[in-house]
Amino acid sequence: MKADSLHMAKVFSSGGDVHYVLPHFQREYAWEKPEWQTLLTDIFSVYEIYDDEQPPEHFMGSLVVINDGTQAGTVPVFRLVDGQQRLTTLSLLLCALERLLDGDDTYSSLCRKLRRMLVNQDESGDLHYKLLPTVKYSDRACYCAIVTGRQPPESVESKVPEAFIYLTSQLDNRFKSDGIDAHRLFNVLMTSLQVVFINLSPNERPYEIFESLNYKGKSLTQADLVRNYIAMKLPPERQEPVFTGLWSPIEEMLLEKRTVGRSRLGELTAFLRHYFAYLSGVLINEEHVYSRFRDRGQAMSVAEFEQELTHIKRFARYYDRLLRPQRELDIEVRQQLERLRILESATGYPFLLFMYDEWQQGNISRDEFLAGLRLIETYMVRRFLNRDSTNYLNKMFPVLIRDIQVTNFAASLRRALGTRNEPSDVRLRQSAETVELYGKDSSTRQKLALVFDAINRQLSAGSGAYTVLSDDPTIEHIMPQTLTDAWQRHLGENWQQDFGLLHTLGNLTVVTLDWNSQLSNSRYDVKRQKLAEHGLLLNQVYFRKQAPDVWNGQSIRTRAQWLMARITENWPQLNETAATWEEKPKAVVILDEVYPVYSWRDVLRRTAEFAVQWCGDKFEEQVVAKRASYFIREPSNDAWHKLNNGWWVYVNLSADAIKQVSAAIIEAADIPKDEYDVKLW
Repeated sequence: MKADSLHMAKVFSSGGDVHYVLPHFQREYAWEKPEWQTLLTDIFSVYEIYDDEQPPEHFMGSLVVINDGTQAGTVPVFRLVDGQQRLTTLSLLLCALERLLDGDDTYSSLCRKLRRMLVNQDESGDLHYKLLPTVKYSDRACYCAIVTGRQPPESVESKVPEAFIYLTSQLDNRFKSDGIDAHRLFNVLMTSLQVVFINLSPNERPYEIFESLNYKGKSLTQADLVRNYIAMKLPPERQEPVFTGLWSPIEEMLLEKRTVGRSRLGELTAFLRHYFAYLSGVLINEEHVYSRFRDRGQAMSVAEFEQELTHIKRFARYYDRLLRPQRELDIEVRQQLERLRILESATGYPFLLFMYDEWQQGNISRDEFLAGLRLIETYMVRRFLNRDSTNYLNKMFPVLIRDIQVTNFAASLRRALGTRNEPSDVRLRQSAETVELYGKDSSTRQKLALVFDAINRQLSAGSGAYTVLSDDPTIEHIMPQTLTDAWQRHLGENWQQDFGLLHTLGNLTVVTLDWNSQLSNSRYDVKRQKLAEHGLLLNQVYFRKQAPDVWNGQSIRTRAQWLMARITENWPQLNETAATWEEKPKAVVILDEVYPVYSWRDVLRRTAEFAVQWCGDKFEEQVVAKRASYFIREPSNDAWHKLNNGWWVYVNLSADAIKQVSAAIIEAADIPKDEYDVKLW
């Protein structure tokens, strides 16, 4: 290893020939506005104090290169192991300066100097450019176009054109507002900016040095480090064919700049994480993706490693279709994948990779594959309607493979899903009246729209056709989110309790945005009439034939059961032998105190009474405000229980509903969840 301190003029060979090329393991150009701004700030800070006789020095970090000898007889060639972000940005800055000065005879000599810092004028092809960026995200194509004065390709992911535009505009502003001297600025760039130039020989394992420089500081993504390891593992003669034929196509399919689901992981990192979960049955932490890849690679020969990359490429194609169903050629499969995409089934990707491969390898039929997709949809829809946590699925799906019999695929998958916390029909009927389904995030609304669309199609079964919305679906609240005086009078004295059911299934439907605006906060009789005339049978059938004259809590619960009956027909319970008997409580344990109970109503009464004691004067603020539909000052019937502080709690609920309401009270009262338990007989 040889290290020297060089100013940038020397890095660019003082106008002579030199060629820097980025090896395969390098990532794409990744700097953005914060880094560009910092660089310009540093440069103009030096500009302010610049002295021709004693130029100030500004350290720019290190450039780590491998000397690859010469090409075309005289051009020194270096592989750029580290420092490409700085060198690319400075090259773009020189190009921007040249572009702004071009055409002004006063600067013709300076423009020639700038050009010599960018290109090897007597060379052609790739060797013409002093810097040759990576091909990833079209960085090379964009950079070469800019340097030669052409328009860069459109619709590319590269940040190079954006950087050039930004640097050009900032320089132009400086020239116009601050009267910057171009010659002085050029001297600052060439003589004040310094780097430590570290020249390696190939036998010094440059890939390991790259890993050491970047991995410990975590400046690279997991996908960047995986790419570097591939170069570390392969002998030089195998790098070009493997990267060109295997790894580059994977990176082009699964762009790290795009993210997957709620994880916000880059596509390639997310894929590798799910691929390893498919292989091992364990979803690893995102920060361990590279180390898992490295550990697998270290146990393989080069030939085995290349075979592994071939296998990964095959699975990357499946993953690409899971993310972008439109790329699946089979129309029915594509439609089913799109439905799973709406349901945010990313937690199921390890298992879906397994399914896809079994289908593509001919181990299961197309019909079995479609049946499997529908079973997973059923499972996901039922858990969504019960608002079950997705955390469980991260552990469940990777190990699901172990219980699948490929020779009896659909039946074994149905049995396996049915025994993995699938909400029963009884549970869903109870949840329909209490669980809030509407959320502000668009993904939840899309799931609801999918559910309502399925019910609408089901109601149209046998007619030979079904209606669809003329525009994108929006979720409409029948009892509006903002209650007018007219609506409060319509609801009656229990309006606060009924308003607590605002976001539950029975109070929601689907219309277009235009209809949503028309309905808005209209009176119930107006909404009822319009929905009875709506094009969707989902609205027309119910509000023309079954809707009551008054829309209140009971009406909402009744419609919820009507909808749920159709939901459970469309997505039937997977576990046909699930027990239907109801567990009986014998005690509530709170903060190590045991309170005997004799029914689920007792559980709710005891839980609410403890919350009263725990919260004291803040009970209304902490608990009632968050669960207003279950508390009232003056009850209208005997379905209420009076608490010690004068509030009444609604107890005429099912066992599952009481479990949910009790848990909500504990959470609202800030009682530690692990200090609350219901003991059963």
